[in-house]
Amino acid sequence: MIKLFRKIRQKMLTENKFSKYILYAIGEIILVVIGILIALQINNSNNLHLQKVEISNVYLSIIEELENDIQILDEYLPIYNWKIDMMKRIVYENISIDDWTKKDSLFLSFSGYPDFGIGQERFQLLQSKVAIDNETRNLNNKISDFYHKHTVNINVKTVEASTSFDRNINYWEENEEWFSLAYADREYSKLGEYAMDNPLFRNKIAWYRIILFRLEKALREYQTEANALQKDIKTYLNSQK
Repeated sequence: MIKLFRKIRQKMLTENKFSKYILYAIGEIILVVIGILIALQINNSNNLHLQKVEISNVYLSIIEELENDIQILDEYLPIYNWKIDMMKRIVYENISIDDWTKKDSLFLSFSGYPDFGIGQERFQLLQSKVAIDNETRNLNNKISDFYHKHTVNINVKTVEASTSFDRNINYWEENEEWFSLAYADREYSKLGEYAMDNPLFRNKIAWYRIILFRLEKALREYQTEANALQKDIKTYLNSQK
């Protein structure tokens, strides 16, 4: 093709057809420019496709990370509910010393709680990606708002629960004989005697129960909205097929 253009130019010059040569040269330049523009368009289209594939893969990994959190909470939330219900018994019922002695569940209800942290590795990766259109920009904003909201909410509630738990444990460890027996030896008779007629103990359990209920509510809200966010991401991914 290039040789053909050269032959045409040479023929025009030898025949002294300068005006036609100028027109031809302009036409040739236009063809070259059009070729460059087409090549750029193809390159841009390829880059856009690669960007879509890349961000779609990040979205898929976020779905997997959310699913992992949802499954963990499927295990943890029933434990929270059980602890809250057991502490309600301690606060409002007259539990006998015999029940305290035979049922370690009473002690276990306030001696710890499942520690949960939101998985955010894939979300951090998304933050390094640039939105490629309005759809991805809106979805990225929705994902970012979701993580920021629940990270703050769960962190605050977890700190509250940790502070209440540590305060109780430190007090009992320093002041009450029953705590070492219950914690180390699983011997609960002294705890039963203490719990029967001690309003301070019930107040501590009542407050810890409230704090744990607040944390359980935050975790349940996160799980519910994580399910909804998964659906939004899947809707976008299906629209790209």
